[in-house]
Amino acid sequence: MMEPRFSVIITTFNRPASLARALAALARSNYPHSEFEVIVVDDGGSEPLEPILAQFETAINATLIRQEANRGPAQARNRGVEAARNEFLAFTDDDCEPHPQWLSALARHLLHSPECLVGGRTVNGLPDNPYSAASQLIVDMVYAAYNADPVNSQFFATNNLAVRADLFRGCGAFDDQFRVSEDREFCNRWRHCGQLMSYAPDAIVEHRHPL
Repeated sequence: MMEPRFSVIITTFNRPASLARALAALARSNYPHSEFEVIVVDDGGSEPLEPILAQFETAINATLIRQEANRGPAQARNRGVEAARNEFLAFTDDDCEPHPQWLSALARHLLHSPECLVGGRTVNGLPDNPYSAASQLIVDMVYAAYNADPVNSQFFATNNLAVRADLFRGCGAFDDQFRVSEDREFCNRWRHCGQLMSYAPDAIVEHRHPL
């Protein structure tokens, strides 16, 4: 069976070192590199990111889009979707490092349930940081409550989710009036449209947010 083709969308704002780690993680992906593109959306940051992307030009197919003003991750992600060329979208953040099997795991779930919004598991990449540990505990409790039934889930964060591009656009994309919690609003709207959500705990990203 043909591998799904992904457009991986990463939004970033003034975190070039974190972005470099995220791109390095994607360069280590075990997924065929010809089957995914990476779209980085600079949400009005003050530091040029071209040198960061240049470090990976032979490893991954990466494109940089810049918004002149900081308009928030919802609008930035939608800008990335506008430029996406592939059938499936995969979202993560600049302070996340996907495991090498991340796209492979998402692909398995999407091939099994192509109509679903698929969300993966996020783990704390800074286990010795008490603030990060507390934040991860909250996320784990939320996922345990909202995704107790993996094939009928209710909430995924935008640092680890994937969806068919046409279904995402058909549901109206992210509401850019939200500068936070756009993922919560989109998941609610997705379910209101009668669509299902499926949890993929084997699709893992490490969240490295020192808070």
